[in-house]
Amino acid sequence: MKKLHYIPWVLLLLSLNLFGKDFQYHIYERYYNYHESMRPSPYGDLHVFLQGPMIEKAIEKNLKLNAMKCKAGINSKYIFSIEPQVFYNPSSTTLHGKFKIKIFTSENILQDTHIIKAQRQGRINQKANFYINEIYDKLITKLANEIINKLPKNNANINGDFCTIIEINQPNDNNEKKEYKRPIQA
Repeated sequence: MKKLHYIPWVLLLLSLNLFGKDFQYHIYERYYNYHESMRPSPYGDLHVFLQGPMIEKAIEKNLKLNAMKCKAGINSKYIFSIEPQVFYNPSSTTLHGKFKIKIFTSENILQDTHIIKAQRQGRINQKANFYINEIYDKLITKLANEIINKLPKNNANINGDFCTIIEINQPNDNNEKKEYKRPIQA
C-alpha cells in the first residue's frame, strides 16, 4: 500500500522535468570573465564593466516568460545565444547597443540569427552603468516583442547540454565567406 502512495509523487517529479522551460538563454563565458571598457569623453578615464551579469539582470527584469540560464539536463523549446556589443561615441554623445541572437531549436539546429539594435542619446559621465543597463533593458524588450512572441509555441524540446557545444563551437566568419582571400604577408 505504501508503494501506491509513492507512485504519484514520482510521476509528479517526472512531469515537472518533462515540461521544461519556454526557453533558455546562453551568454558566452567571456562576457563574465573579461571586462568591457568605454571612454565617457575623448580624454576621460575608461569605464570598465562586465556585460554578462548586466544582461542577466535585464533578462530577469524585463522577460515575463518562463526563461532561465542554460543548464545541462533542462529541456526547453528554444535556446538563445546572446552576443552583446556596446559602444559609446563621445563626439555625438550616443550610446549604441547591439545583440546578435542565434536561435537553436530541437535536433540542435540553428533556426535563425537576428540582430537587435538600440540607441540612447546623452552623456554617460557619472552614471555609465545606469545607462548601459537602460540599453540592455531596451534590447531585451525588443527581443521579447520582435522575436520571442512570434516564435511557434508547439516546438519540440531541446536539451540544455547543447549549450556546452555552443560555447566550444563558435564559427569563424572568414570561413563562411567564399570570396575571402587570405592577405599576403611580407
